[in-house]
Amino acid sequence: MNSEYTIPLQHFELLFNGSPGSFLILLPDESFTIVGVTDDYLRDTLTRRADILGKPVFEAFPDNPCTPEANSTRNLAASLQRVVKTRTRDLMAIQRYDVRNQSGTGFELRYWSPVNVPVLSPDGTLLYIVHRVENVTDYVRLVEEKKNQQQQTAELSARNQQMEAEILQNTRMLEEKNRELRQANDALSQYAKEAHDEARNKDEFLAMLAHELRNPLAGMSASLELLGIFGNDATKAVELRDVCYRQLGNLTRMVDDLLDVSRVSRGTVELRKKPLDLRDVLDSALHTLRRQFDDGSLSVNTRIASGAYRLLGDATRLEQVITNLLANAAKYTQNGGQVDVVLENEMKGNQSWAVLAVKDTGRGIPPDKLDAIFDMFVQVDTEIDRAGGGLGIGLTLVQKLVEMHDGIVTAYSDGLGTGSTFTLRLPLNAAVSMPMPSVRGGAMPVVQRPDTRVLLIEDNADARETLKHLLHAYGYDVEVAATGEEGLQRLLAHPPDVAIIDIGLPGLDGFEVARRTRAALGVGGLKLVALSGYSGPDTEKKAKNAGFDLHLVKPVQPAELPKILSIDRLGG
Repeated sequence: MNSEYTIPLQHFELLFNGSPGSFLILLPDESFTIVGVTDDYLRDTLTRRADILGKPVFEAFPDNPCTPEANSTRNLAASLQRVVKTRTRDLMAIQRYDVRNQSGTGFELRYWSPVNVPVLSPDGTLLYIVHRVENVTDYVRLVEEKKNQQQQTAELSARNQQMEAEILQNTRMLEEKNRELRQANDALSQYAKEAHDEARNKDEFLAMLAHELRNPLAGMSASLELLGIFGNDATKAVELRDVCYRQLGNLTRMVDDLLDVSRVSRGTVELRKKPLDLRDVLDSALHTLRRQFDDGSLSVNTRIASGAYRLLGDATRLEQVITNLLANAAKYTQNGGQVDVVLENEMKGNQSWAVLAVKDTGRGIPPDKLDAIFDMFVQVDTEIDRAGGGLGIGLTLVQKLVEMHDGIVTAYSDGLGTGSTFTLRLPLNAAVSMPMPSVRGGAMPVVQRPDTRVLLIEDNADARETLKHLLHAYGYDVEVAATGEEGLQRLLAHPPDVAIIDIGLPGLDGFEVARRTRAALGVGGLKLVALSGYSGPDTEKKAKNAGFDLHLVKPVQPAELPKILSIDRLGG
């Protein structure tokens, strides 16, 4: 072999064109003119040598106009400018750079791994720039689809070190996602268990609700049936009517508890906080429960330690809390048992606390229920006899109302048959100024003109007729309407002194009746009273904005009607 053999000059172009790999030779001029291209580059970019040689690179390969966010030409131009400036190679990150399809009617998706290398003369003059690319479109698609990642890694690992690093990074990301998925599965399993427990508690609650509703309904139904039989026996009629009143009171309390829990849970209850002495609240609650304690022959021992018990709170809600705890003690303590009520002061740091403990000798709380005793729908007494009764939502309401007063309520029991202790802690405020006690006189007389005319607008026939007869019995001149349209006509034609309007009327509802009445008659003279089963600040605000003077929540106690509807009360 002749060791001095040299390759003919004309063969160098053939050697470059056929070299494996995708290369462009660019002039370092202003437009980076293409002066050389390999066959692989033409194949990868779907172009022909005659179509691109001698053209500026960005004229031959423009951005895809269908991708306004594309920045391929800008990135490549920046890289080429760096090569011109630094005379060193510039490795670019993977780029999306679409190419025209062979028909020239559009573009095909392409991803590239580019590098730009300077070609220098012996004296350091920049002669050319070699633009080398590797078509990584398939790789990027595989990564984006996240399918068969292990196979992709094996196929692409031989391409170059940069790709291997990217695949390794994606593998680590996938492992992290798998770890997160396992955690999510664990959390989902825990959620499913909690949801199952909650569903079971709800089922028990609904069963108890049906049981508790049937009890007063059965008593009322039987009493009404007996009234038909003993109608001429005045003594028996009074007894049966008292049964109906008591059972109606039980129903009303259950509905009130349900509504209170719902409102507190949704954060729609607003406390009316005023200076108060917790001893007064406890005294009122004990007075309320006195008959229940007496009926069960329970011994109630009350001890109140000396000290101040002033705080800023909602007396009605706090009495509701204490009454609930006392009622539970009375309910679940057998006849002849004992209930101890102790109120003391406790200092923790700089804060003084009122500590109220209600301890009974009743049936106690099983260990598996103790931690969940304040949870919604949790029932301690789920036996068929349901000796204690109740809906099992009272303690949920107690906890939420106490927390709204920045307090804490806890429960303790050694188990069934050992009794229970509920402890309430409320922060005291010695700086609270107590209001002067009011002088109690006789009940405020009800101011009612004998000729007071009332228009009752109610779509429920039974409710309408019952309330109509009650109002007649109290001396009111009553007219009725069954729809909002009829009621509005009567209001505008012959305005009464007072209009009682059901909010939930079909068609023209009570709010709209009030708005149209006020628009036509103004705000003087006629008084509007809203009546509905809806309650809460939102409903009261809507009623006020519609023009109502007063909002009543069903059921209205009959004995309270004259006081509620007195002209003075309504501002007449």
